[in-house]
Amino acid sequence: MLTAVLFALALASKAQTPGVKPATPSGQPATRSAFVQGTLNLAIGERATLRRQPDGSYVLDHVERISVEDVAPPANGGRAETLNGTSPGTVRLALNARRDVGSILKVENGTGEALQYNAFIVRIAGGKPQPPAKTSVCTIPAGLVSYEHWPEPVIQVVAGGLKATPEKTPACG
Repeated sequence: MLTAVLFALALASKAQTPGVKPATPSGQPATRSAFVQGTLNLAIGERATLRRQPDGSYVLDHVERISVEDVAPPANGGRAETLNGTSPGTVRLALNARRDVGSILKVENGTGEALQYNAFIVRIAGGKPQPPAKTSVCTIPAGLVSYEHWPEPVIQVVAGGLKATPEKTPACG
C-alpha cells in the first residue's frame, strides 16, 4: 500500500513546475520520510537532515519537501563547493526525479569525518513498483557532497549503517 501511494506521489511530482515546491495534498502528512532504529526511509521529493549525537549515532532533525533543482549537480559541471546550508554535525539526504534527468540522490556531509552507508532503492520498471534492491553508493568525504543517479524512477531510498570511515577519497561499491 505504501509503495502504491509513493508511486502515485512520484508521478505527481514529475508534473511540478521547476523551482516551485509542490503543495502538500490535503489529508496527507506534510512529509513521508522517517528515521527508525538508525535507518532512513527517504521518499521522493524530500530532504532529510540527520544530526550526529555525541555517541556517533544519528537522530532525525527534520524533513522538508524539495524540488528537483535542490538535488541537481552544479549546472556548469564543476564541483559542488558549498553544502547548500548543511550545518556542522549534520548529514542531508535528498531524493528527487524528473523524466529528462532520471533519479538523483544528493548526500551532503556536514560532519568532520568521511562517511559510509548502505542503501536500497524502490524503483519503477515497466510502470510497476519493484521490490527493494541493494544499490551501490559512494563514501562521502568530510565536508563534501556525493551524488547517486539512476536512469529510472526511484521513489524511495532506504539508507542505513551510516558511520565514519577512514577513507579520505570516495570509494564506491
